[in-house]
Amino acid sequence: MTSVHKKHEAKPEEIKTASSAKGSGEPKEPVVISDVVTKTTENIEVVDDVPASRASSADALSDFKEKMIKEESLGSGNTPKKNYMWPIFFIFIIAIALFVGIFIYKQGIFKGEKINVATSSPTPTITPEPTKTIDFTKYEIEILNGSGVDGEAGRQKTNLEAEGFTVSSVGNADNSDYTDTIIKAKKAVDKDFLNKLKTVLENSFTVKEEELPVDALVPVTIILGQKI
Repeated sequence: MTSVHKKHEAKPEEIKTASSAKGSGEPKEPVVISDVVTKTTENIEVVDDVPASRASSADALSDFKEKMIKEESLGSGNTPKKNYMWPIFFIFIIAIALFVGIFIYKQGIFKGEKINVATSSPTPTITPEPTKTIDFTKYEIEILNGSGVDGEAGRQKTNLEAEGFTVSSVGNADNSDYTDTIIKAKKAVDKDFLNKLKTVLENSFTVKEEELPVDALVPVTIILGQKI
């Protein structure tokens, strides 16, 4: 809607009336009315009227922008938003590091270590110990019969000599009621010799061992007991 303001333009009739009014108290003078009517330039001021609907929408948009600016300022200054991407990123990096560490450890190159190559070591050859040769004739043996069986001392003399032992004499023991067979030997007699002698006698008797004094006449004495 356009408003136009026009200046008032004096008409010829108004000029005549005004001049006659002025001349009522004064001597009349001839009035010359110009036929040329000066037209004044009209100043026209145009004001555009803004529709009410458009103005209201502009105000609402401005209010909305102001609210958004306030909320952003409050959110950035007072209550900062939490960013959950950083923890997830760190967990991901740690998982990758663990995976790489396990892989390197399994490959055997952790801290510059070389890969251990399993090599088959040769089986050690077991060398059998040489059989010790026992001289069964080295020590003389005395056999005494205490079994109560006549002729048992002679039979065991034959048996031991067949094994290679040397029997120097046979006889009777102080009594004939020995249950076990006793091997008496000096301390200097070789243990392998005594073990072999004991093994042969154990085929028929229960054998025990005793030590002879150093001044005994023979190094080994056997007192026969009852057979098994």
